[in-house]
Amino acid sequence: MPAPITAHSPKKETARITVFPDPPTKPTVEIKKTHPLIDLPAVKTPTTRVTVSPAPQPVSRIDENLMPLCWTLFAVSAATLLIQIWNYLS
Repeated sequence: MPAPITAHSPKKETARITVFPDPPTKPTVEIKKTHPLIDLPAVKTPTTRVTVSPAPQPVSRIDENLMPLCWTLFAVSAATLLIQIWNYLS
């Protein structure tokens, strides 16, 4: 007869974490010892005026023929899809 198997429960382990004190603060820098800032001269706007006219819009013939072409391609693709579905079901 084999000996009975006893299961040992795992040991509980506790981790100890040491807490370090906050690092000492650095002394603050006194602003009084810095150099004064340099003021830049004021920017003057140019006195000449530039008149810009809008560029002429080119007339495109592609836009006129684009919509019928798109509908034709859509109709061809829809017809192809219907033929493929019909062949699949038959």
